[in-house]
Amino acid sequence: MNVLWRIGGGLAMVALVAGCSKAPQRSGGTADGEAAYDPATDPLVNPATMTQEVVPAEAALGEWLYCTLDGNPKSLNPLFGSSTYEFRMNGFLFDGPFTFDAEMRWKLNDSMVESLDISEDQKVWTLTLKPGLTWHDGTPFTAHDIAFSWKEILDERVPCPAQKPGTDEIERCEAVDDRTVRFVHKNALPTSKWNVFFSIIPKHVYEKGKEEDPTLQKSEYHARVNRAPVGNGPYRFVEWQENDKIVLERWDGYHGPKPHFARIVCRIIPDSNVQLLTFEKGDTDELRLDPKQFAVETVGSKSFARVGHKALGTQWGFYYIGWNMDGSNPFFHDVRVRRAMTHALNLPLIIQEVGYNLVTPCHGIYHPEAPYAAKDIQLIPYDLEQAALLLDEAGWKVDEETGWRTKDGTRSTFTPTIPQGSSVSPQTAASFEQDLRRIGVEMKQQVLEWATFQQRTREAEFQAQIAGWGTGTDPDTGWNLWHSSEYKVGRNYGKYANARVDELLKLGRFEFDEEKRFAYYAEMQRIIYDEQPYTFIWNASTLWGFNKRIRGVGFSPRGVWNFDPSSNAWWVHESEQMYGLK
Repeated sequence: MNVLWRIGGGLAMVALVAGCSKAPQRSGGTADGEAAYDPATDPLVNPATMTQEVVPAEAALGEWLYCTLDGNPKSLNPLFGSSTYEFRMNGFLFDGPFTFDAEMRWKLNDSMVESLDISEDQKVWTLTLKPGLTWHDGTPFTAHDIAFSWKEILDERVPCPAQKPGTDEIERCEAVDDRTVRFVHKNALPTSKWNVFFSIIPKHVYEKGKEEDPTLQKSEYHARVNRAPVGNGPYRFVEWQENDKIVLERWDGYHGPKPHFARIVCRIIPDSNVQLLTFEKGDTDELRLDPKQFAVETVGSKSFARVGHKALGTQWGFYYIGWNMDGSNPFFHDVRVRRAMTHALNLPLIIQEVGYNLVTPCHGIYHPEAPYAAKDIQLIPYDLEQAALLLDEAGWKVDEETGWRTKDGTRSTFTPTIPQGSSVSPQTAASFEQDLRRIGVEMKQQVLEWATFQQRTREAEFQAQIAGWGTGTDPDTGWNLWHSSEYKVGRNYGKYANARVDELLKLGRFEFDEEKRFAYYAEMQRIIYDEQPYTFIWNASTLWGFNKRIRGVGFSPRGVWNFDPSSNAWWVHESEQMYGLK
């Protein structure tokens, strides 16, 4: 699963996760005929040892953690983070004065912040850093780094669309002295606490190459420092072997609580079947499981039970088929066609046969448990007859000679892009393709390596795509996806535009009354679901595998990663240490 997030509170793009491309069967029961899986009866799911809090006297401090990555990060510069790969690495390598917990609650990073003063009008925030903070190379971490990073994020020449929204609501960010930074907000906003939550890069590293390369990524110098970064997080960079591994080691100079693992080795394994085999051999300590792996392949598996247990939890992310409405494909600018596409997706079958009932139907951009979610959305049902009627109404008629629908001489055909390594995406697409053929619409698939998929997405070079979004910490993060102004600078990749949605995003950004604010976002969710710029598939679940010796695992709406403390709370009993120095 490859997701697109803002490093602090925003969203990350995800690809529906890995396996065979066999289409789901058109019958009851599961795809392979086995009895329905019930996680409540699976002894490997959520054992007490997995979530056990650390006992300091018993924790190994020299152990190594072997993680699994589905692909190579695009960059290790946190400004350019866009997928789960980058954000996980950035969480190891970088730190900042603000953070949030498993309940998505914003908080100060006490290990870095001495004080925060907010003016009476709430527009001027004065932050004082603790003394003695440094970067991994020993250079002091100062207020000048924060002000420099803010300036670079807002530089139009620096392509970091995940970082700009919210950060651009800060009128000035200035270093008063080495330890004091002043944020001057354009307006007093309920989102001000998230707007100051942007990534920070070392000024002394990046100002050197700025004149030669204002993008911070094209020059040989920037390519080198983006690949081997100087950070200030709990781990420092050691090496990156393309398509093999990224190695980090615990930084003794870290200002916060020291993590329990002395070294982290992130193994890059795109194929989910290979990931599972590698895990079962004991060569990795964690991996994301797709629904079939969780519900079938690990059940009764002696090799899995010998080394692992499984984590199951609720996530607020969702998966979708996104439609490019820029006119490059004449099909999708018409809302009737988009609604027809959703009617043609056999979601109940896909939930059962692809998701193994471990996922839930998606009601739009917010998870039902989110306090700002609309609770009254009625799902568009699977109905091929209604899909055909809508296509007829939109002028896409069946050609009696070919059986395909055409309009003004153009045939109804499209090709969704799918990231390599995804299993459920090809399965979902194969099911969808069969039903679309029954109503005269041709669909093909194009599988792309993850970096290429990201690039094509950012440049809107796709007709449709199957992917997903993780959750932001605040609904305002959706501005970057849904506001019409985000066509070019943001991540509104499908070119969606609705004046009322633009208005609701602005109202929500300025409203302090929580009840009113949440009502704006609920209305926005209803509009977007009604207009179907995405065909919403399902809400994700946390489906993870951990080596039995890993303890201290926590859950959040983001899963097991990308919150505080996440992996910094994981530990191994000293009697179960397998690697490193004992």
